[in-house]
Formats: sequence, structure tokens, C-alpha cells
Amino acid sequence: MTIIRGHQFTTFEVAPDGESVSLNVLDERAQPASLVLPSECLNALLMTLPDIVRRTLTLRFRDRSMRVVYPVAKWEVERSPSPGNVVMTLQTPDGFAMSFSMPTLALLGMATRSAAISSESTGVVNS
Repeated sequence: MTIIRGHQFTTFEVAPDGESVSLNVLDERAQPASLVLPSECLNALLMTLPDIVRRTLTLRFRDRSMRVVYPVAKWEVERSPSPGNVVMTLQTPDGFAMSFSMPTLALLGMATRSAAISSESTGVVNS
């Protein structure tokens, strides 16, 4: 197995045909290195990264409650092609956006629960 010990992530590149991506790093000797993956791997990588971050934070800080939390600057709720669902897109101030499909009633439940949590912390009672 070839091991590249990345020291710093530098850039990424998408192949002109969209079939692959290159994740570029500087190795421990400050030499450029690249991991080239087929584009089909991106979803698996995206779904795996949050668990990797959670595990590293738990091990580094010995605290299971540690997590990375991003501020939401914008959000959008749209119709979903699936009946009874909506698509919610959350975006951070730096432009990172992620979309989720969810049942409409789950979104209503989130709004109700967040209002309850907010009123508990502020002492404001909803009427």
C-alpha cells in the first residue's frame, strides 16, 4: 500500500469530462501529491467525512459531545419531486451548501421543537 502523509490540503481539480477528481496536498516534505478518485466516489466520501470528523474529535478531546457546527447564513425550502417531501438547502456564510430531502411533517416538527428550545433558553413563552 502506498501511503501519502498529507501535511496540507491545497486544491482540487475536476477532470474536463467530470469523470474524476484530484485532491491535491503537500506531503510532509512539502512536495505536491494528489489522490485521484472517480467521481462516483464523491458521494461516499461526502457521507463518510462527518463520521471521520466526529471520531477524530472524540479521540482528540475525549469528549463524545464534540462536533463541528457551521452557522447557517441562508436557507431555502423547495418542493420535492417526491410527494409529501420538501427539499431544504442550508448554506454557510462562505458558500458551502447542502440539500436534504425530508417529509414536510418532519420540517414542521423541527420548527416546533426549535421554538420550544428557544423559549426554554430565553424564558419567552409562546402564546
